[in-house]
Amino acid sequence: MIWEEFKLFSYLFMGVRYNNKAKELLDKVKDKKYYDIVKKITEMIDSGNKDQLATEFTRCFINDYKHLKCPPYESWYREKTIYGKVVVDLYDIYSKYGIQPMKQLPDHISTEMEFLAYLYYLGKEDEGKKFITDHLLKWVPQFIDDIEKYHYGEYTKLLAEALRLFVDEIMNEIKKKS
Repeated sequence: MIWEEFKLFSYLFMGVRYNNKAKELLDKVKDKKYYDIVKKITEMIDSGNKDQLATEFTRCFINDYKHLKCPPYESWYREKTIYGKVVVDLYDIYSKYGIQPMKQLPDHISTEMEFLAYLYYLGKEDEGKKFITDHLLKWVPQFIDDIEKYHYGEYTKLLAEALRLFVDEIMNEIKKKS
């Protein structure tokens, strides 16, 4: 796993407006199983109705009447609340590295992916694997299932497909090195 992979998925789950940042990382992941799907996502955003895609993203991950079905927060999947106990744990972990999340909540998928990008960039692979095992793998598989079940269009469906391939790759890598 390379840090650019985590950074790429951090951008993908921050929404349409981060598409250019995601595209900058595509060359780094050409050999990955999810590459074609992510490339299709970035092309869809470039050629499509950005407002419509942003609305699809919002309905799936931010706000949907009456009930948000795919909240991108670890505490939701592990505690059925937003800003749960897991957030306190994450603040403790992040603070050890001098990190204070600003753009999203500490347990948002993009924040966790960003943190993993940072760890892998620093070469702290063991800490990264521990974080993946203790956090990401405890909730992201169910999050992916929910996106696949409740997606609002092709864009969010493709996000789920790409994320599933990436998480499968992560799990295989961790098993291989254990």
